[in-house]
Amino acid sequence: MSEAVRPVRAGQMQLGIQGTRPFVPVVVAFAPVFGLAAAQGGYFPAAWGWASVPLLWTAAVALVLRDQVRLSYNECIFLGTLAAFAGWLALSAAWSAAPAESVSETERALVYVAAVASLLLVSRARVARHVLGALLTAVSLVAAFSLATRLVPDRVGLYDGSAVYRLAEPIGYWNGLAIFTAMGALLALGFAARARTIAARAAGAALLVLLLPTFYFTFGRAAWIALAAGLVAAVVVDPKRLQLVATLLAVAPAPAVGVLIATRTPGLTHAGTPLARAAHDGHRLALVLVLLAAANAAAAAALALVARRVTVSLAVRRVFALALVVALFVGAGVAFGRYGGPDDLVRRGYTAFKAPPPHLEGNLNQRLLNFSGNGRASLWRLAWDDAKSHPVLGAGAGTYERYFLVHQPQDVGRVRDAHGLYIETLAEVGPIGLALLIVVLVTPLASLRRARRHPLVPAAVGAYVAYLVHAGVDWDWELPAVTLVALLCGAVILLVGRRSISPRPLPPATRWATAGLAVVAAAFAMMALLGNTALSRSETAREHGEQATAAAEARRARLLMPWSPKPWEALGRAQRAAGLTPEARGSFRKAISMDRGDWELWYELASTTTGRAQQRALRRFAALFPRSEPLTTADRKAH
Repeated sequence: MSEAVRPVRAGQMQLGIQGTRPFVPVVVAFAPVFGLAAAQGGYFPAAWGWASVPLLWTAAVALVLRDQVRLSYNECIFLGTLAAFAGWLALSAAWSAAPAESVSETERALVYVAAVASLLLVSRARVARHVLGALLTAVSLVAAFSLATRLVPDRVGLYDGSAVYRLAEPIGYWNGLAIFTAMGALLALGFAARARTIAARAAGAALLVLLLPTFYFTFGRAAWIALAAGLVAAVVVDPKRLQLVATLLAVAPAPAVGVLIATRTPGLTHAGTPLARAAHDGHRLALVLVLLAAANAAAAAALALVARRVTVSLAVRRVFALALVVALFVGAGVAFGRYGGPDDLVRRGYTAFKAPPPHLEGNLNQRLLNFSGNGRASLWRLAWDDAKSHPVLGAGAGTYERYFLVHQPQDVGRVRDAHGLYIETLAEVGPIGLALLIVVLVTPLASLRRARRHPLVPAAVGAYVAYLVHAGVDWDWELPAVTLVALLCGAVILLVGRRSISPRPLPPATRWATAGLAVVAAAFAMMALLGNTALSRSETAREHGEQATAAAEARRARLLMPWSPKPWEALGRAQRAAGLTPEARGSFRKAISMDRGDWELWYELASTTTGRAQQRALRRFAALFPRSEPLTTADRKAH
């Protein structure tokens, strides 16, 4: 019987995932990463529901309609522990110093649970390369826009010569964009080395010339270390590591030349550059990068053609491996001879890390050669002190900022996060929360014995490890677009591991119970989405002088988010702007009754009171934020 008329089992029609077309897994990987990246990295709450609601419904439909849902043991641990971590964040609201912030942290974590669940439930091992391709495509499109803001600022209207002049858009944070493009570069290397077709290998090599200059223009430093760690991890786990290294040697020179030329282009590396000079230098570099991308694509294609026609003998491979080892030892010897031994390097590095950042004028390349941690040592010390103050359960998810503001060091500017995922998790949700997070992050690496032989898994491992390293020194977790790339790479590693085992189908009772939980979570995410959207509209209306609309949207948000004081705060601001001072005072007091530790609420209350009541509000405000100064909107959002 021909394939065209062969009967198809019902299970093969469900969701389009049992046939040969990987449409649903590709959309599940691409859409949330690209969409959240375009929405400031998904940092603001209004973006979370747009990702989590459709993903949760996808997971629920998969559980209901598929005849059999098969997950490996490690997949169940990965997904189950991630869901448990989100649940622990939600539970921390019961003892949190900022209950509404704990709920907000849960909303963000729900995005991660939804993405991982939907991908694992609608995918099979054979779609792994398609999923990684979707992630690389999403990262590359975002990087293309970001790089365009630097190379063609006269055409892409985001130029600001007085700004810090580090690429950040559309993610909104330069270090977030740095690790985002670093993970993309590692995936691109994987495709340049292991894609099935010559065209795909050429495309992967060409994308390196896009991704690495974008990465460079963020002027992030920790991301370089994370990129190196990811590259080492990819090489170590790859059974065919010599071929991967050979590909790296073939396709690395072109992006390296592009970055080198970029470093010597003053109009693109000096803050305060006039638009005309930036556009002139950017256009010139854009042409160079296009030529380098074409050359790199040709190099990768040529290497692939040679690999298909030439069989490298064992002796040649051994000589190549020996040459690499010798080069590594020679490089290490030169480095130790110039900078001192390992002990000296560690001691000097630690001293430089604790030192205050130098005052840099003009050339941002100088920043890359400085190892100051920008006050991170102080942030981590405060997080550790906070953890010791709450040794069992933590202070509650999302509460680090409250502790920081009370104990803010003189030499550190205001932040919202500890710039370190692991130490902040310990401080906020205690040893239990940290243990859950570590289990989540380690589980994909525990599956490498089964998965590492897949051609693209080493690249996924490299991207995943790069994130794990960088998240230890920055607030990547708060940028869902960045974290999703890593978590979905981890999910791909687990998917590939299915090939060497026979996962048992989930019992019907488990399937239906999990589907019910997904529906409940989707309903909560939908309420939060509508509430956060109403809050955003209230703020916009108030800024435009439409106080009646602002008040109406705030009341709508109040109905949708009864756990949060923010709708009451928004209502109070609208009432105050409309001249309804007594009503605004009542709204601010209601918000304070829900969260007495928010300094902004006490400050707002003080603006609507007089006399002793005002003095009491100001004293409470000063206790919660001793180093307070007049804050702009940008300051409130800054890290």
